[in-house]
Amino acid sequence: MNDYNIKVDSAKISIPLQNCEILHKELQDQFILYKTNLETGETDLVKEYTGDTFIKKTEYGTYYEICIETQAVKIGTSDKFISILVNSKHLGKDYFKGITKETLPKLYENIMLENIFKCSFDDFKKARYQDTDIAFDFKCTDDHFEVLKQNIKASTLYPELWTYTSKKNNSGIWTPATPTNIKPRDYATPSKPYIKFYSKEIDFTYKSIDFANHFKLHNEAKEIVRFEATIKNSKHKQLLKISHLKTFDQLLNSDLKKIITDIFKRYFEKRKFVKQTEHTPMDKLLIELTNLAISKGATKNEIYKAFDRNDVSRMSNHNLVTKYHKLYSENLIKKDVLEANETSKNIFEFLGVSEQLKINL
Repeated sequence: MNDYNIKVDSAKISIPLQNCEILHKELQDQFILYKTNLETGETDLVKEYTGDTFIKKTEYGTYYEICIETQAVKIGTSDKFISILVNSKHLGKDYFKGITKETLPKLYENIMLENIFKCSFDDFKKARYQDTDIAFDFKCTDDHFEVLKQNIKASTLYPELWTYTSKKNNSGIWTPATPTNIKPRDYATPSKPYIKFYSKEIDFTYKSIDFANHFKLHNEAKEIVRFEATIKNSKHKQLLKISHLKTFDQLLNSDLKKIITDIFKRYFEKRKFVKQTEHTPMDKLLIELTNLAISKGATKNEIYKAFDRNDVSRMSNHNLVTKYHKLYSENLIKKDVLEANETSKNIFEFLGVSEQLKINL
């Protein structure tokens, strides 16, 4: 089983305002309006603003988005919170490590260095969280990514909900589908959550250019595909049975793999992975049958086992294994699809969708 580095890519976290000190004048000004008596010099509080968003941009393509808002604390009561959109990009050169329990102190330190507001690390850890993207990265060539997209469409119970593109400046597959393929997150629901696979190499080449250049991340992004799944809100937490994870720190210390597998499996009937179908012209019988098995999703190990048999004589076994290596070396079998199916198999197994091989001869 592959052990991918699962991390939080982004989240909106909220800290009680009473536990914070506002440092940036613009944020302070948009939060509190005072009236000053010119004769006495006394000031009176006129209004407290909530909901306005303050954005501080950097010269290398990141930004800090903060607002002060009112949130329900319990039935019938509410309180004010500072909410900030935290992102793996706030880790700078450690971007690919993502937000984890190990990198959380660094994330806190970097945010505090911006001098927008101040809170203790303990209060930062205890922040509420929502709109949370959990992610992992894996090595995948362009060709293998194309096969993975087809395998997802072939396996899902809801193919109409998945959209994918294979453009020079955008390569990915996501759900739910939208009328214009814009803002699919806005159409997500707890039962039909937002999931996306996309090329980080393309993302850093055409979108997050300044950030990738500043921290020299292009080499790390080469042939990297990212999986992301979003925990949308409190109802989604209830469906995932993680309502007991109240704080950001508790989430980071939880079983993130179980959470993303629970999200991913909702799109697949009986948790089965039905591998892509591809029919080939008739040729030599052995080559055709081998390619047919590959096109149905057979992996390299499965194909080799069909040749390396213990139910035949030693000489016959030797001849069959020799034949396999000959076919493989002469490119008579579809090696690219064979190896691509292995990539898909690993990803599906990691996300809790088991393998189902159907060969109809």
